[in-house]
Amino acid sequence: MNKHELNKVGIAFAEKMFESHGFSIERAPVTKGPVDFIASLNGKTMRIKVRAISQIGSYVFMEKRRFNINDTTLFMAVTYIPRSEDEKILYLVPASEWGQDIYPFKGKDYNKSGQTSEPEWGVSFSQKAKDAMESYRFSKIISNFATD
Repeated sequence: MNKHELNKVGIAFAEKMFESHGFSIERAPVTKGPVDFIASLNGKTMRIKVRAISQIGSYVFMEKRRFNINDTTLFMAVTYIPRSEDEKILYLVPASEWGQDIYPFKGKDYNKSGQTSEPEWGVSFSQKAKDAMESYRFSKIISNFATD
């Protein structure tokens, strides 16, 4: 499965998880935009950008210009969809976590001579990072969202 196909599976998985918790889903009209879908429940909304990972050691990112870390309704849904029969895991990370120097969330500016990549926010998904992201599991974030 290539990255595009993996991300499509990740988006479908994330939408299904939100729907199973009573959220209504509005798909974004532009697939390469700042969000993949908007999830709404009881008048509250979450703007969701999905990034899918299939193995430990992967890195996923979003360009800084498309991912406003000051937007309190914006979340990155990191979906771990291993190639084996292991459990799929959905992490829901508030955009505001980037820029706070919280492991494993990184900001890269690529402002050195010769670097041409666009500045980005990302996650290096190691076993250590997987353990560190436990507090961002979908079930934990959603239960907090429902009680706010």
